[in-house]
Amino acid sequence: MKQLLGAFMGALTLVAAGPLGSAQATDSSITPTQVQTGFSVSAYGSYIVNADRSLVSGPTAYSSISCTSATGKTSTNNVAAANIPTVGVAVTSVKTLLTTTGKRAEANSTVAGANLLGGLITAGAITSTSSADKSTTGAFSGTNRTTIVNLKVLGLPIGVSPAPNTIIDLKVPLLGSLGTITLNGQDKRLVNGTYQVSTAALRVQILKSGLPGLKIGTDIRLGVSTARLTPPQAGYLTGNGFSTKASLLNGLVGSGATAYAPVKCSGGTSTANVAGATISGVLTAGAATTNTTGILTPTLKVSVTNTVAGLNVLNGLVTVDAIKAETSASRAPSGGTVTLTDTSTFTNLKITGFTAIKASVAPNTVVQVPGLGEVTLHKVVKTSSSVTVTMIQIVLNQARGSLPTGSKIQIGYSSSGVRN
Repeated sequence: MKQLLGAFMGALTLVAAGPLGSAQATDSSITPTQVQTGFSVSAYGSYIVNADRSLVSGPTAYSSISCTSATGKTSTNNVAAANIPTVGVAVTSVKTLLTTTGKRAEANSTVAGANLLGGLITAGAITSTSSADKSTTGAFSGTNRTTIVNLKVLGLPIGVSPAPNTIIDLKVPLLGSLGTITLNGQDKRLVNGTYQVSTAALRVQILKSGLPGLKIGTDIRLGVSTARLTPPQAGYLTGNGFSTKASLLNGLVGSGATAYAPVKCSGGTSTANVAGATISGVLTAGAATTNTTGILTPTLKVSVTNTVAGLNVLNGLVTVDAIKAETSASRAPSGGTVTLTDTSTFTNLKITGFTAIKASVAPNTVVQVPGLGEVTLHKVVKTSSSVTVTMIQIVLNQARGSLPTGSKIQIGYSSSGVRN
């Protein structure tokens, strides 16, 4: 097999849950706008992973909305065709809605086409949709939907709308059964007040060796959508931090975030560490750590701190001994003004040819650096509910390594917020 088709991995089981409860009469004293719930919605195009994680590709075209109770939110994403393995363009969208009977979370994923396992599995457009509803009485309901056009497994055609959780034995001539294919994988569950509806349009699990390049435990998923409704909170904590990241001009990621750690919506801590980071042809950075902390009582508060031990851009054109990106946000549980802080610092910041640039440089200082591009130092963006700091942001004025002109590089990133 020359190529493996990239597939999607999501936190999803493919066993359909039973009924969540009997229907309840509508309470006319409660309007849909008064229904209290939180949203956590996501969708992916494709993902492939080995059991030992020696191969991970995706998730592609990731869209998500989380840590909010607001309706009318949308997020979309798309990615061009992928060759690990062969899949077409992936498009995803997620939204939060106010309906005539309550509130809804909805997720959609579409992959233009697929060729898996060297042609053993082929398909045209692959689409999954998941939606979760909460009514004015507090009753939950949800829908799963999958369509797969021109699906063929081992050369045999399969209907466009396979039954929920259809399992096909991947039995290959001369090799025997190598694993399973699950079509229209569906899951509905209510756990600790969180209602989740998930759909995986197509999943391949390799359980026995036999195909070149495929290890036992390889898991491939395409067209995955997940909609969650969470218990209401007095407020939601948001934010994240990382040490380095590079994005291309078209928005695609050229070098993923290192030492990335997210804020947990309902409080708690998270930590990430890396021994060092390199963006080829541009920079090297030393050991980095990101810590996030959140609490809900007696005050809603979140803090995010990212530290980088050292930085060298273009062989000494820009150097820093240490970077600390540190932000926090707090608010009373009852609401009101969000207090935002930024205590970020540089240690021994230097830019060749700019002797006036010191560690005490003012926020949002922009410098045009010959041979590099536009450099923004201690970039600060504030809204009424959040603060985001990027200690160094570089927009390249020429190609460097694998990064084309116009690519954006972020170094030392911290974002904190509290929202409804």
